[in-house]
Amino acid sequence: MQIKHKTNTQFIHDLMTKSGQGALIQAFVIEAIRDYAERARDAEPWKGQTFISQDVWKNCARECLEAIDNR
Repeated sequence: MQIKHKTNTQFIHDLMTKSGQGALIQAFVIEAIRDYAERARDAEPWKGQTFISQDVWKNCARECLEAIDNR
């Protein structure tokens, strides 16, 4: 039996629309993104080789925070 995995977009859509917690899950997810984005933006420099550039990661954090601030 082959398991079909959801795309990230499908996963987030389902989480935001089919939660047993109702619309409260949306506030939770947005708050979780805001909290993580602030910590990522303010993080100390990474050490060693990483798969993802910290500068790009911080740009993603800033973009998320800007979107949340402007919603």
